[in-house]
Amino acid sequence: MIVDSHVHLFPQQWRPRGQMPPDLFDVQQQLERMESAGLATSIVSDPHIWYGDLDTGDIEQVRTYNDFVADLARQHPGALAGLATAIPWRGREHLGEARRAVEELGLAGLALPTSDQNRYLDSVPAEFWDYVSSVGAPVFVHPGGQTVGQDLMGIYRMGEVCGRPLDMTVTLARFILTGTYERFPQLQLLCAHAGGAITAIADRLDFGHELRNYTPLGPWGDVELVEPPSSHVKKLFLDTVTFGSRTLKMALETVGSEHICFGTDCPPVPWTVERHLAVVDELDLSDDRRADVLGRNAERLFLAGEAGPRGGVRDA
Repeated sequence: MIVDSHVHLFPQQWRPRGQMPPDLFDVQQQLERMESAGLATSIVSDPHIWYGDLDTGDIEQVRTYNDFVADLARQHPGALAGLATAIPWRGREHLGEARRAVEELGLAGLALPTSDQNRYLDSVPAEFWDYVSSVGAPVFVHPGGQTVGQDLMGIYRMGEVCGRPLDMTVTLARFILTGTYERFPQLQLLCAHAGGAITAIADRLDFGHELRNYTPLGPWGDVELVEPPSSHVKKLFLDTVTFGSRTLKMALETVGSEHICFGTDCPPVPWTVERHLAVVDELDLSDDRRADVLGRNAERLFLAGEAGPRGGVRDA
């Protein structure tokens, strides 16, 4: 069983507002792609990126999106599961919408951007994380459209190839170093693009924390973690959207095969499922570990609650 944990689709009413890849609006094409490639389920989310003038973080647009993915899950049980979008920095109404999406719409989890208006995950109100922890909703973290250093990346789509992985790295590092992850240890975070460079800097985070009281290197912060930062990196779930096996190998060595989830980022990225599978196959995993990566981990993370209040989205 193969589960694609990283798929984006948009409601048709967003189409006139910007110039975007047309397959983002083509549900039937996605279903045909899944059948051709042997995908059992796609986990659909909002990438929090817009190519036009519509603010998709506006609460009304957030509700529009959540209704859209809930309808997809109802119309295509077993094939499509939906994640609720929320922009929790923008007020308590986003917490209320997260409650509605999880408890009333039955969506399989939440999808949050790495940042919003220069605010990162560590600055999300504690009551939001309290709620997410209390209901056990998994969270897919995905880079948004405006990322760290965006003004320096106007050529060669550097915002895409550099800025977005960097934004992921910054938000995860802040989430760990500020103690937010320690305060909410039940959180299950699946990080797009294998978490950016978070696995590459895990040892460096430990180095910084070890020397936090060494003032010649400059100021640290007020938080002293109970466990070293790398121990929190190891708790993350990471997807396979790395476009090469070297990065994926580092992710696998850091968090283990039980914390890696297959994904394609298609739509909108025009890489075939077969190419993404080939990246996984280059690691020469055992059959059991490969099964974890390709489907079992995502199934446990997003689909195990299908008979309960969340995510009644697939057949047995």
